[in-house]
Amino acid sequence: MKTPLLRPWNRLARWAAPLAVALSASAAFAAGLPTTIRIAAPDQTAGSQSFAGNNTIALAHIRGALEKEFEKDGVKVEWSFFKGAGPAINEAFANQQIDFAYLGDLASVIGRAGGLPTRFLFAVRGSHNYLGVPPDATITSLADLKGKRVALFRGTADQLALGRALAAVGLHERDLKIVNLDWTAARAALTAGQVDAAWQGSGLLVLRERGQIKIPLSTKTLQNRQATTQSGLVGTQAFIDQYPEATQRIVNVLVAQARWASDEANRGALLAAWAERGGRPVSLLQSEFDGDDLRFRFSPRLDDFIATSYADSVSTAKSLGLIRADFDVKTWLAPTFVDKAIAAQNLQSYWPAYDAKGQAKAP
Repeated sequence: MKTPLLRPWNRLARWAAPLAVALSASAAFAAGLPTTIRIAAPDQTAGSQSFAGNNTIALAHIRGALEKEFEKDGVKVEWSFFKGAGPAINEAFANQQIDFAYLGDLASVIGRAGGLPTRFLFAVRGSHNYLGVPPDATITSLADLKGKRVALFRGTADQLALGRALAAVGLHERDLKIVNLDWTAARAALTAGQVDAAWQGSGLLVLRERGQIKIPLSTKTLQNRQATTQSGLVGTQAFIDQYPEATQRIVNVLVAQARWASDEANRGALLAAWAERGGRPVSLLQSEFDGDDLRFRFSPRLDDFIATSYADSVSTAKSLGLIRADFDVKTWLAPTFVDKAIAAQNLQSYWPAYDAKGQAKAP
């Protein structure tokens, strides 16, 4: 049987699509760009859609900002969300499956200390931790935790934040009876009266809204920015060296998103976008950010506050046995990309540089 002749437009359709892909790849290659940019983040959703949390990288994902930036070059932006959070992402880095990741301070420190050739490119700062206690508890201060059973997810950024908060009042983990539980199990233990307190992020706010616990203090009420959790975008040295232009454009986009997020006029829209994507009530996010200076929270600068906080994280992680070898944080930070993006967008005076305690430096 003879094969029927294809109509001209059918023949065109058969080879047009692959040709378009090939041309896009060729255009990216000619421009010194990758064909795909692979970005990972912990999956922090409480709903059905993947969500990277309350940060600038999540905002860029929701708005498709990076996809729009590279669309004209035929470069694909590929997102991966990991339920296993930091450990799973560090494994993906080790297996060369990703180029960039949004990570909290402890996860990125563990990866770098373990030999992963990453660089820290872009900062997000000031995420809060909360102390939850039963409604009838008499615990009102960190000092009251001495000898108490406190649920804590060891090996996470929460552990570092608690260590910093305790140190400020002359206490140490060993002064408490730490019960190592993941976040969900810790909340269940707290509501069941199996522990005296729990220390973790904004997940505790849900229990407070239900009237199941009270929150006597947090890094917000302590007014101690040094006790908060820092995070940011890390990238592989291999990608940065091979594709410096693409790296700069990624940071440029994130700086633009940070500028929008840190504008008070956009607070409502920002929290609404995160609430919808993450499957959380807006009221929870309002509590998390209530009274916070958005310019501080979303400053992308790799300033003294970030450098000091991460250096402290390295020291604390080593003292707790979470890492074996320390490293020089200042050589890990790569501020050139953020500094260029800030200058290009005329934002030099928009975000101040913050000192080690989180106080804005004079211009």
